[in-house]
Amino acid sequence: MESRDFPFYINTVTINPGHAVDDHSHEFIELAYVYSGIGEHRYDGGEYHIIKAGDVFVIEPGMEHAYRGRASESMTIYNVLFTHSLLKEELNTMAAFTSFLDFFYVEPLLRNDVRFRTRLTLRESQQAEMKTLLDRLLNEREEKTLGYRIFIKTEMIQLFIFLSRCHQQKEERMRSQPQHEKTMQHMLDFIHRHYAQPLTLEQICRISGWSLSAFSHNFKRMTGRTFIEYRNEVRLKMAEEALADSPHKIATIASEVGFDDLSFFNKLFKKRTGLSPGQFRKRALEDGTNT
Repeated sequence: MESRDFPFYINTVTINPGHAVDDHSHEFIELAYVYSGIGEHRYDGGEYHIIKAGDVFVIEPGMEHAYRGRASESMTIYNVLFTHSLLKEELNTMAAFTSFLDFFYVEPLLRNDVRFRTRLTLRESQQAEMKTLLDRLLNEREEKTLGYRIFIKTEMIQLFIFLSRCHQQKEERMRSQPQHEKTMQHMLDFIHRHYAQPLTLEQICRISGWSLSAFSHNFKRMTGRTFIEYRNEVRLKMAEEALADSPHKIATIASEVGFDDLSFFNKLFKKRTGLSPGQFRKRALEDGTNT
């Protein structure tokens, strides 16, 4: 923090593949925004969950949490650190808005409930605006030009109003969907965040609360694929990204995305791309060199 009378700090942190920020807690509030990449986050001693570009969430004072990088990709996070006293009156005023209350105070309490996607994930247009707001804060903290403290407090209010609106828009979109579509969207989000785990159709059905036949019917109707086909497509897409960016062995990448059988992985990969994993990596490297 800058000082006792101005408890504010902002920086960017890059967590490289295989690196970690161990469990820790702090006396201030942390607003975290994943600007790029993909990694994992653990909250309040729970399981690690995937976080990726566009995710934004709040860590309350005194709550233990940790970050760790995945083996194939780095992750860059904006961290905004402050205490309640910095914006005491403003936060109390904004708490009258349901969308702000839900995002800032309620969501952290639900974060370990695997049935719901509780983090706010910004859409592309929202991500661009979020970065602009954060870069202004970062620049003001670094430059400390005339009136920077007033500017930072004003910008923080704009930031929270913006995030409250994003949260409200997300809720409105969800309310406009029929209930079965909402449930299915939660399941798709869950698959995208836990694709590397040994997910089975039976596990997903239990989480959704649907019978095997009802879930399979609704899943196929919504995605055009069976659960296994969809899960494997997500895994193969992540494998493509890792092969293009990571020096790790193909067997390691296959295991990291959820395939224990290398020959099966090779077969599915070639069926999807028309190339073996080795050929795909070679072409990706050549394309990168020629760019």
